[in-house]
Amino acid sequence: MNTKTSKNHNGALTFIFIVVLLDLLGLNLLVPVQAYIVREYNSDATTVGLLTVIYAAAQFIAAPILGLISDRVGRRPVLLICLLGSAIGYFIFGIGGALWVLFLSRLIDGITGGNLSVATAYVADVTPPEKRAQNFALIGAAFGFGFMLGPALGGMLGNISLALPAFVAGGLSLLNLIFGFFVLPESLPKEARAGQKRSDLNPFTAMVEMFRVPNLGGLLASNFIFLFAFAGMTTNIAVFLIEKFDVQPFQFALVFALAGVVNIVVQGGLIRVLAPRYGEKRLAMVGLSIIAVGWVAMVSVPAMWMVYVLAAISSVGSAFAMPTLSALASNRVTQNQQGKLAGVSTSIGGLANVVGPLWAGAAYDYLMPGAPYWSSAAFLLIALLMVARVQSGGVFAREEAEYALTN
Repeated sequence: MNTKTSKNHNGALTFIFIVVLLDLLGLNLLVPVQAYIVREYNSDATTVGLLTVIYAAAQFIAAPILGLISDRVGRRPVLLICLLGSAIGYFIFGIGGALWVLFLSRLIDGITGGNLSVATAYVADVTPPEKRAQNFALIGAAFGFGFMLGPALGGMLGNISLALPAFVAGGLSLLNLIFGFFVLPESLPKEARAGQKRSDLNPFTAMVEMFRVPNLGGLLASNFIFLFAFAGMTTNIAVFLIEKFDVQPFQFALVFALAGVVNIVVQGGLIRVLAPRYGEKRLAMVGLSIIAVGWVAMVSVPAMWMVYVLAAISSVGSAFAMPTLSALASNRVTQNQQGKLAGVSTSIGGLANVVGPLWAGAAYDYLMPGAPYWSSAAFLLIALLMVARVQSGGVFAREEAEYALTN
């Protein structure tokens, strides 16, 4: 790769990092105030949960479509339009005025929140196959920053005005849009773009097609299992810790802040060293194993300080698993399928965010408090076995050879 191209790609990766960071920052800005805003119109806890469900459901439908469109017209225009849509959604939420307005805002942002799939495809476009785990880890680091900073900043802004976090989130999206309009190059050459049929825009068609790719179906299924369990634990941990240790909000926030810091350190630096040495498959399996052990141990800890330790250990596991599972999947499709794959992966994540919390809550309420943790560990072991069955080679080997010849 020549120096100029390398610099362009590094600048593009920096922008994608900022896109994902601001996306997650904006989304998490609403976490501390969303329930208070909804209570102005409806006091049911279910209504607050439905706002998250409608966002995840919209993302489930839209992400594969956005990925497919980006395979045809390029990543840049889709990414910029999505940023505009997110800004509009946040501003509508801040304006409010009625419950249906809040649901409309989350619907819009859920549709355009599929830009994470386009961002992932962009990273795959500008990264040689053997380095995708390292660069996908940058997206994971952005997630860590967003989850760590978003709720804290949202809480501070919410003390001034409940609507202020939404307006700040919208402003961040607009700034990102302006920045991207002037500095973001297109990553997908015209000759590498895919043609499409109208039936391709059916998200379920895209899913079926991706699951049929050799060695890819198992990876997508294992990723869904991981995200399903992760979403369930993320929403359930607050109830579990309140009942077991009577924790205060700042203690719970500290658990997430610690997890965010660990994710930043591991995905921002450590993965770049370990992935070339040990390979994505091995790191994914180690990561899933660490999470399973951490969650099983969480059930029986006698003191709150041990929860912090286990949260950090489990975060190491998730920081290993997230980027390596993405890289393993990305290396099984061609360049003009990266958008479709990223869209399907984002859609799978949206579905996991819908059903994971519902399952964890039901298991906690109707079985026993430890049920979500024991069963999640069992699910992760199933995901581990599915990853273990994945074979090397395929598109990855062919792309690696082509990349070496052309650069």
